[in-house]
Amino acid sequence: MHGADWRSTVAISCGVAVILVIVIWNARSKKKSSPEKSESKNTTGNVPTDSETDNCCEKKVEVRKEEIKRERRETSDFPELKWVKVARVEELYYYPLKSGRGKAVGECKFTEHGISIESNGLFSLNDRMFLVYNEETRRFKTGREYPTMILVSLSAVDERKVKLEAVGMPSVVFRVPEKTEKSSAIVECTMWWGEPVKCIDCGPEPAEWLSRFLTGTNSGLRLGFSLFDKRQLTKGPWERFTKVYNNLKDEDTGLFADLTSYMLMSSQSLDMLNEKLETPVPALQFRPNIVVSGEGPFVEDTWEWIKIGDRAIIRNVKPCSRCRMIKVNPATGIADKAEPFKTLKSFREQKDPEKRSLEGSAPTLGIYCGLYVTGRVKVGDDVFVHVPDNIENLKMSNEEESTKSC
Repeated sequence: MHGADWRSTVAISCGVAVILVIVIWNARSKKKSSPEKSESKNTTGNVPTDSETDNCCEKKVEVRKEEIKRERRETSDFPELKWVKVARVEELYYYPLKSGRGKAVGECKFTEHGISIESNGLFSLNDRMFLVYNEETRRFKTGREYPTMILVSLSAVDERKVKLEAVGMPSVVFRVPEKTEKSSAIVECTMWWGEPVKCIDCGPEPAEWLSRFLTGTNSGLRLGFSLFDKRQLTKGPWERFTKVYNNLKDEDTGLFADLTSYMLMSSQSLDMLNEKLETPVPALQFRPNIVVSGEGPFVEDTWEWIKIGDRAIIRNVKPCSRCRMIKVNPATGIADKAEPFKTLKSFREQKDPEKRSLEGSAPTLGIYCGLYVTGRVKVGDDVFVHVPDNIENLKMSNEEESTKSC
């Protein structure tokens, strides 16, 4: 009798122990999964729905894809580059407002979105991060239609605000819209040949200010801020250019720049043009990002891989075709009587049949460049190029052509 009781007691004890083990294991499993749920709560404190979770995951994947893309471009398989010093940086410019006043800087950061100016306590400005567009047509507007736009200065006031200024106008200060603001503020505009670009409208105050300064009315023009979206050259209106200029890639585009995030020219090329003009014009009239002092006029046309300073690497992807905006004096907003466009065209007109059919007879001065490696650049930095074996032949033929043009 006592033996049976003992065995019953043991059996009951074992059963209780097994139940306790199961309960503890389940509790630990729930505890492990609970942090993930608490971390993924939305702003109301509720567990997100499946669609909210999917959207969050998709955004993280897209961000990571962009990071990988940038890393691959910076570590892409360059040819075996042999750097040869050929020039030094003479001037650096950026244009926070597309077609607005150019700003000279002593030092800047070369980023995938063009030149960036970062200062403590101030909103970081990038090259061509704002643009003016027509309120009704949503088409972008530049100094081609409104030459005095070249007199409009945009600068940072504090961490979130910027201001527009121009001679004869009281300045207007406004807050830069957040990229996360309601979708009604997002506008789809068009640039060259109907290329779609998205921006966030900056509100009524800068719109009225720009309309009044540029048109003499209180409405009609708006100011847009870049969403930092990627533009596509290999699809749409620019595709035909990528088939002729093989080095031109999607990653080369700037924010609202006409084409690429960087434009480089040499002071010697400008000197040659100025020798033919009644009134010399400044480099700023051609709206470059980088002006270098090098070996001779138009030698930059022969460069491909270019390193500036210790790290930044850009690549020549296309000659910079010039429009009639280069007649506009950046100090006055008035077209120069000397007409540098016609003079430049007389000896720099496009002669290649394929390129001429693509771009017409526009003259070229300077080169469009895409960024491959980011880095800080300052005035006075050395400029290096990868010199292929046939560079001497290219240089000699270029100099011969320039001599014949004279």
